[in-house]
Amino acid sequence: MERQMRGHAGDGDELASIIIVLYNSSRYIEPCIDSIMRQDYPHEIIAVDNNSRDDSCQILREKYPHVRLIKNQENAGYGAGNNEGVKYASGKYIVILNPDTIVEERWLRELIEPLRNEDKLITTPKILTYDGELINTCGAINHFSGLTFTRGLGCPIDMPFCKTRVSGFSGCSFAIRRDLYLSLGGFDQRFFMYNDDADLSWRANLNGFKILYIPQSTVKHDYTLKMSPKKLYHLEKGRYTILRKYLSRECLLLLGPSLLITEILTFGFASRHGMAYLYNKMLAMLHGLTDEITPVKGNSHLLIGSLHDRIPDDQLTTYKLDVFIIRSINFIYSFNFSCLKAIKMSYQKQIEKRVLQISHRLLNNPVD
Repeated sequence: MERQMRGHAGDGDELASIIIVLYNSSRYIEPCIDSIMRQDYPHEIIAVDNNSRDDSCQILREKYPHVRLIKNQENAGYGAGNNEGVKYASGKYIVILNPDTIVEERWLRELIEPLRNEDKLITTPKILTYDGELINTCGAINHFSGLTFTRGLGCPIDMPFCKTRVSGFSGCSFAIRRDLYLSLGGFDQRFFMYNDDADLSWRANLNGFKILYIPQSTVKHDYTLKMSPKKLYHLEKGRYTILRKYLSRECLLLLGPSLLITEILTFGFASRHGMAYLYNKMLAMLHGLTDEITPVKGNSHLLIGSLHDRIPDDQLTTYKLDVFIIRSINFIYSFNFSCLKAIKMSYQKQIEKRVLQISHRLLNNPVD
């Protein structure tokens, strides 16, 4: 493992450690690092190279000697790369950033400022397309079926998405205190790519974190919405993994109608795009439902309260019939999810009532 010394000086108590995971990212490195160097907040940059085959490392060594370089001998995935970078971070704050980005002025300061005043907080910026003409995402939409969507995709950049709490962040860029990142366990390294940010968002919500969208912090990201067979595999495998990790068997049973509909939707999407997609969908189901999973404990009420009950009708399809079907399905999703929340609320009230009864008995009949 190769290392280079850290460069940018700053107050250690307020330093931000920017982690960038590289994989054949040479064409993006210079505009990305140059834009970071214009930030007015104290920071260090840690680049983790996941065994690139291009000249990414050479560019860093020659042009950016202040960037600390961690060179892995294999590509273990995006989440694993970020976790590796955090091990070498000395800042109070961790900022995750994709290499195919250009950050605008005050991006870093605007992300960090809310973290200084509030505990259990994750901040995520406004992310635009690389040309800066449209919105890529303003936080993520995490649906209770495990599906994940980009919030505001394709909207004009002046669309008034205000500073607000969102259900998820984009792995392209977000910020969190280092000790809190470690307390959450960081990225789950079983997610090689895709849905790793959704998984961490679910875990954050389960543990009482707030995810805050910061519109004053802006990133340009080289992103185009498209679906390859390989991407479909990772997304669907990750979706099954998330559901099994965070929802109890009782919840999954109660959500059965919605989950069945989701299978019909995803199988229909795969079938429409050809055998390669259908094969990867079925392979994802096999691996996602049979791989060993350890359920994650936490406050399920907070988690369920953070999830969306509808999915966007304007992503991954332009067919009017598809839009009509999705809008119709959203009524089922919403009704099914409201039933789950009502049942869980009733159950919670029964538990609270029972606890009060026991407390009352103990107070009136103290044990010697």
